[in-house]
Amino acid sequence: MEGLYIQATEEDEVMMEHEEQEKSREQDEGRIKACSPAGSTEEEADEDSEPEPPPIIRRKVSFADAFGLNLVSVKEFDNAEVTDSEMINPPEMEETLSSEEFYMSCLFTVPSSPEELDQHLELQMIELESIELLPRSTTLRGIIRVVNLCYNKWVYARITVDRWNSYFDLLAEYVPGSSDRKTDRFTFTYTFVPPFEREGTRVEFCLRYETSVGTFWANNREMNYVLFFHQKEHYVLKPCCLLLIRSLIHVALLAG
Repeated sequence: MEGLYIQATEEDEVMMEHEEQEKSREQDEGRIKACSPAGSTEEEADEDSEPEPPPIIRRKVSFADAFGLNLVSVKEFDNAEVTDSEMINPPEMEETLSSEEFYMSCLFTVPSSPEELDQHLELQMIELESIELLPRSTTLRGIIRVVNLCYNKWVYARITVDRWNSYFDLLAEYVPGSSDRKTDRFTFTYTFVPPFEREGTRVEFCLRYETSVGTFWANNREMNYVLFFHQKEHYVLKPCCLLLIRSLIHVALLAG
């Protein structure tokens, strides 16, 4: 019996190729689904993934002794109370002069009115008109009023700081534009220098007025002008307090 041979047509070949491509695609999809969890998608994978934590910023703290500077410094206070802000952010330990750190006390009074000043001038030709401590300094300034007896005149303040064991004459300067024809005004300054006495530095002075017609004195009715220069007591931070401040600064930086 002869075999039957059927020749495939071109349409049959195209159909066969199409079926083979479909089978191959189904096999590929099956392999992909087998590798991925059922029902999972890329979006679900993104949602399930945990976000990366933010970077940790570490603060670096340096101290003065690490750079060869002095660890212990001195801070002067007008009172014993220290505020929290000063302990956390202490200012630079620099010594400064202010009008509150120094003051003077006088054992005399100056004329309280122009009439009283004129009475003193009529008797002694010279009088201390005012005395003050210049702000933010240790300089004393005095104003002297003299009777205009002649054109050429010299005015001095004779000063002692050791109860007249020694003294010096300080030449006063004329104040420009101060003359009213009857009187003239002169001024002198004296600067206190350390060391200052604990109970106050005693200063004593009198005034001398030299003219061509004679020499005249003003000495507070023979008691002289006596005053005391004071420096306020200061509270000094000890090293243990400074170490405490350093610890508080460290804690504040870490907490910030």
